[in-house]
Amino acid sequence: MCPLTAPTLRKDLRILVVGAGSPNADIVAEVLTANGFNAAWTDKIRFPNPFRLRKFDLIYGIYLQSCSRYIIVGKLLRKKTLIHFVGSDAYWMHRERSKLRQLYWRIVLRFTDIVLYVSPHLQSFVGHQGFVLPFPIALSEFRSEKLELIKPSRDVLYYCPGGEKNAEIYRLPWILDYAEHHPTEKITILGNVTHPAQYHIDLPNVEVVPYVERTKMPSFYRQHKKLIRMTTEDGLPRMLSEALLSGLVVMFNGNEVNQIPPERDPHSFALAFGKALESG
Repeated sequence: MCPLTAPTLRKDLRILVVGAGSPNADIVAEVLTANGFNAAWTDKIRFPNPFRLRKFDLIYGIYLQSCSRYIIVGKLLRKKTLIHFVGSDAYWMHRERSKLRQLYWRIVLRFTDIVLYVSPHLQSFVGHQGFVLPFPIALSEFRSEKLELIKPSRDVLYYCPGGEKNAEIYRLPWILDYAEHHPTEKITILGNVTHPAQYHIDLPNVEVVPYVERTKMPSFYRQHKKLIRMTTEDGLPRMLSEALLSGLVVMFNGNEVNQIPPERDPHSFALAFGKALESG
């Protein structure tokens, strides 16, 4: 399939962003729309509606496991297709041991015209050539003057979604050990809307918050002094940049983070996305 040309990259290109859970897929659709693209978003991932897909030119899947059916149906309808890999998807695909599932994912990738990665190292896990493009964030939501009035009341924010496998991936035992050795620090364990944190922790300095709505996250960050992210499957979490914008010290797998990728800016993301389409 020929690369899309510049005149079709904005209002004439109808994009359907597919992804369950918030906020990546919905923010991407909002950012593309705000920057001249004609984008819509759906989290109805189980049964792609071919009649609806006919209305779009590009099927943009976020999270391999939730968008694969859309990629296949989209390609059968002769639509351009794109998958944006996050860390968890790349690692999950890499450790897949079922021969049948491996074959399925290879078919999905064969049906994919453009592959994006939030971080360059993920490409080696997937084994498919692509472009590096971190997800955008709503910068304006973290720059309100009212947020500056919020003073931290807790020490550490730690991300660990609910579920036995997530507890392993996001190293729940690590933060519990940290909490035991730092009894004077107030620690918050946070999940997400898809996998709420529901851990029962018997430590007086640890509070578990199932999840926080996207619109409330800017003020929630401000209640903490430091963000710590530990994971066995590292990508490039949006949370790192959001916490930096909120004035937190940010530690990711033992290393301090102090830079925000330029593509986090919505306009820069849209420009990079357009270049990827032109090259794909």
